[in-house]
Amino acid sequence: MHKARILILSLAVFWSTQLKAQLAKDKCKFLGNVIGGSLPADFNNYWNQVTPENSGKWGSVESTRDVMSWNGLDLAYNTAVNNSVSFKQHTLVWGQQQPGWISALPALEQREEVEEWIKSFCERYPETDFIDVVNEPLHAVPDYATALGETGSTGWDWVIWSFEKARQYCPNANLILNDYNIISNDAATNSYITIINLLKERELIDIIGEQGHFLETTPVNTIKKNLDKLQATGLPVHISEYDVNIADDHLQNEKYKEQFPVLWEHPGVHGITLWGYRQGQIWRENSYLIRTNGTARPAMNWLSSYVDTNKGGTFCDPVTGMLEDDSRMDIFPSPATDGTFTMNLGQGVFEVKILDLYGKIKKEMSVSANQPLIVQLNEPAGMYFLQVHDGRQTICKKILLN
Repeated sequence: MHKARILILSLAVFWSTQLKAQLAKDKCKFLGNVIGGSLPADFNNYWNQVTPENSGKWGSVESTRDVMSWNGLDLAYNTAVNNSVSFKQHTLVWGQQQPGWISALPALEQREEVEEWIKSFCERYPETDFIDVVNEPLHAVPDYATALGETGSTGWDWVIWSFEKARQYCPNANLILNDYNIISNDAATNSYITIINLLKERELIDIIGEQGHFLETTPVNTIKKNLDKLQATGLPVHISEYDVNIADDHLQNEKYKEQFPVLWEHPGVHGITLWGYRQGQIWRENSYLIRTNGTARPAMNWLSSYVDTNKGGTFCDPVTGMLEDDSRMDIFPSPATDGTFTMNLGQGVFEVKILDLYGKIKKEMSVSANQPLIVQLNEPAGMYFLQVHDGRQTICKKILLN
């Protein structure tokens, strides 16, 4: 089920033309950014994916036991929902920025509290598209890992338990393993793939996250080689926390020109999230792209021009067998008012699925058609995709709802 979700997600992003965000508008890959304590006035001018910087971390939400502070997460989540772009939660289980009180609890209570945190998040944010379930398993093992199964028989039982709970409580989200210093190091990539394969065998992981910090001195050949390894797992890759921490404008720009195309055009990479962009509001001091006076650094000007003219590599090419077919299927009107539209499928028996931009099935039906079929879709305005299978092949078509 989750492999199919990722395929449809890829197709949906490829066909999308209604995303409001700007640098990657009409591109098949997203280019996102983080929201910290407040929303920059120009955020929606640039980015079409949202990640909370710190407000999604458990320590920020529940610094006092059973007292939940959701304001920061609400801001990031609502920004994504209100602008029809994807939202990623960062993060559920991590060895840093966790509540201080968790360490003093007995193991059974620790386990119960972690599960309660995951359940509470999923109930509050049901339309979450992506989740960094476990962050930095190779670098920051939480103190309470023993309570979650420690290494166990697999060597990574605590990670597996975390993903099981995320799948249980957030069944519609795409689940991600996230870490840094992966594609810069062959051995780290191999170790990471060991965990990925354990999760993949159990159908618990949908996407591989590679943070993208600290790549300034990494040769591009090393980056590409290790991205190839990650792609070979069969899972999409997200560059989840990319930045170029160089103070000199010219050198930062040159590094972007050298490195960003390797990431953006790699067929295994389905999207990139930058970790901040405004001077003085960013984790790595010299990685900003917009100065405090509102002017852009050269790297920002280059990035805007580059993304505007580069679709994102072969990943963005049409997928054989899943092309839109104008001759076999007629849908009208589009945009459809009040979710009502008509389908002309021709004669035959068809399996019809309607999916949103993120591959979530919103309606499915079996129809025997020899006359126009009126469909009512009670969903918010936006773009959706019809997947029609006639027993031999699958045809896809997009539909806009007003």
